[in-house]
Amino acid sequence: MSHMSELNTKTIVAGIDVHKYSHTAVAIDCFGQKLADHEFSNDYLSEFVAWLDSLGARENLLVALEDVNGYGVHIVKRLANENILMRYVPGILTERRRKQSIHREKSDPADAMRVTKVILTNYEETLPAKESIADPGERSAAANLDFFLAERRSLVAGQTILKNQLHALLHQYWGDHYADNFAKAFNPKSMAYYQKNLKPKNMADPEQPALAMSIKRRLERLKLLVSQIREIDAAMRTAAKDCQPVQALRQNLKGCGQITACALLAEVTTIKRFRTKAQFARYAGIAPIHKSSGSHKRLYTSPYGNRKVNRALHTIALYQISRADGLGRLYYEKKLAEGKTKLWALRCLKCQLANRVFQTLKHEYESRIKPV
Repeated sequence: MSHMSELNTKTIVAGIDVHKYSHTAVAIDCFGQKLADHEFSNDYLSEFVAWLDSLGARENLLVALEDVNGYGVHIVKRLANENILMRYVPGILTERRRKQSIHREKSDPADAMRVTKVILTNYEETLPAKESIADPGERSAAANLDFFLAERRSLVAGQTILKNQLHALLHQYWGDHYADNFAKAFNPKSMAYYQKNLKPKNMADPEQPALAMSIKRRLERLKLLVSQIREIDAAMRTAAKDCQPVQALRQNLKGCGQITACALLAEVTTIKRFRTKAQFARYAGIAPIHKSSGSHKRLYTSPYGNRKVNRALHTIALYQISRADGLGRLYYEKKLAEGKTKLWALRCLKCQLANRVFQTLKHEYESRIKPV
C-alpha cells in the first residue's frame, strides 16, 4: 500500500459524514476548494469507490472519517481492502471548527466539509486510521480484543449497579450484619447463603415477600454476569497467549496485567500509527498543554486524547507507586523531592510509562518483521 507521508499540491481529501443508513462525502483539493460530493449507503460501496477513483490517482487520495468503529465500520473495511489511505479525525476538532465558523449550519454536506478541512488545517492532530495502516493480523487481533473489552466493560458496569442495589436490599432484609460471616458480600458462598435463606420473616408484613423475590432475581442476574465476565476473561487469556505485543507489554511493564495490556493494544492496534513517542503521548492525553504569554509560561494537563489508553497507563502508574522498592516509586519520589505535587508527579510517571509502551511496541514490531 502506498502511504502518503505529508500533504502536497496533488492531494485530494474526501471527508465522510457517517450515519446509520446513508453517508455523505465531500471532496476538496489541497487549497480547500470543493471538487464534488456524493451521497451513498453501505449497499452501494462499489459506487462510492468508483466515485473516489473518478477524483484522481489513488496515491494522491486521502479519505477522512470521524467514525471508524461504529456505523463507519463497513466503509472502513471496504476502503482497507481497496488499499485506499484513510485518516481518523477526532470529533472534537470538527465540532470546534463548527463553533469557530461564521456559518454554523448543521447539515450532512457541511459536516463532511468540516471533516475535510480539519485534514488541511490540523493534519498533525489526526492519525492514520488503524484499519488503513495495520497488517491484517494486527487488525484482527486488536478487533477481537476490543470486542471482548467492550462487552466486559458493559458487564462490569452492570455488576456494580446490581451489587449496590443488593447492598441496600439485603440491609433492609437482614439489617446491618448481613455480610459479617463472609470474606466478601458477594462471593459464591455468600450468594448461595442469601438465596437459601431468603424467606419472609414476618408473614404479616406485606413487603417481605416482594423484597425477598426482588433480591433473588437480582442475585440470579449477578451470578449470570459473574459467569459471563469469567468466560470473557478466559477467552481474552487464550487470545493474549498468541498475541506477541500483549506478551511484550506484560513482560516489560511492571503492573501491566492481561486486561490492561489488551486494552492498550485494542486502542493502539499498531505502533506504525505513531512516528515518535511524543506523538503517542499526545494521543494518550499524557503530554501537557503549553500555554504562554510573554514571560508567563505554564503547563496544563490535557483533557483530550484517548481516555482508555490514559486509564490503562494510570492503572500501571498506581501499581508501581504502591511498590516501595520499584523504579516507578523511586521516580515518583524523585519528582516529589523536586517540589512537584503528588498529582503532577503521577503525571510525570505516566509520561515515562507512555514512552516505555511506545518503545516496547516499536521494538516488538521491528523484531517481528526483521528478516531472518
